[in-house]
Amino acid sequence: MVKGREKTMSRSIKIVVVVLASAFLIVGTAHAKGPFTKFGRGVTNLITFPAELVYQPMAMGQDNNALVAIFGGVPKGFVFVPVRALLGAYDVSTFFIPLPKKFGYWVEPETLIEGFDGLKYGESLPGSEASA
Repeated sequence: MVKGREKTMSRSIKIVVVVLASAFLIVGTAHAKGPFTKFGRGVTNLITFPAELVYQPMAMGQDNNALVAIFGGVPKGFVFVPVRALLGAYDVSTFFIPLPKKFGYWVEPETLIEGFDGLKYGESLPGSEASA
C-alpha cells in the first residue's frame, strides 16, 4: 500500500518539475527581463533594505541642504525600509510570474546598488558658490 503511494508521489513530482521547467523557459524568453533577474533583484533588496536609512537622506541631499536632507530623508528612509523589504520578498517568492509587466520593478531605483551609483558626490548645490 505504501509502495503505491510512493510511486504516485514520485510521478506527481516529475510532472510538477516538467511543468515548472517548461513555464520558466516559455516565460523567460517572452520578456526582456527574465525571472532570474527578478529573483536576483529580490535577493539584493532583501539584503540591502536597511540601507534605505542612509540612501534616502543622501538622495534628498542632492537637491536640498544638509538639514532638510537629514530631517526629511531619515523619516523617508524609515518608510522605505519595509517597502523595499516587502518588494524583495515579493520578487523572490514570485520570480517566475511576469508581474509587474515584463518582470519590471515597482520602485526607483530598482535596487539600492543603482541608487548609490546614481548619486553625485562632491558637487555643490545649484545657486551656491563652488569653492575653487
